[in-house]
Amino acid sequence: MSEKDYNKIGKLLEFELRVVNKHLPLKRFSLEELLSMELPYVRLQDGTIHVFKKNELEKLKLYLSNDDLGKLQLPIIVILRPDIGEGIGYVEDPVAAKAIARILGMEYAKDSKLILYKPHIALLRRYFDTLFQFAIAVELEEAFEEAASAESIRE
Repeated sequence: MSEKDYNKIGKLLEFELRVVNKHLPLKRFSLEELLSMELPYVRLQDGTIHVFKKNELEKLKLYLSNDDLGKLQLPIIVILRPDIGEGIGYVEDPVAAKAIARILGMEYAKDSKLILYKPHIALLRRYFDTLFQFAIAVELEEAFEEAASAESIRE
């Protein structure tokens, strides 16, 4: 495959990822802001709205310091990477990662990604279903390098 072909495939994959992730919010709000709303919600990229359960917001508040109430942006985005493995995700936001680590009783290294596996994600969805959104991501450069190396092995 030529580099031109890889560029075409990359553009198609980027488009597909935008379609798959159209359920993500246009703008996120802090936990503090959402708690002050009568009906806490965010508008999504596809034009619909996502409503948060007030009791879940109140429960999440118990895992945060007062400083973090204004810093934690919701919904929390969990990035799923099918190219790494099925059901493996991570959270990049350090405030969200710290809160999730507290909820799950996990260790968390300050300012790092928090890696989540299927059982973690299942627990989070069970107790805080409306607070999380899942984004699908693929590292295009790594995927293309692997494909190119596999192709050179075949030759």
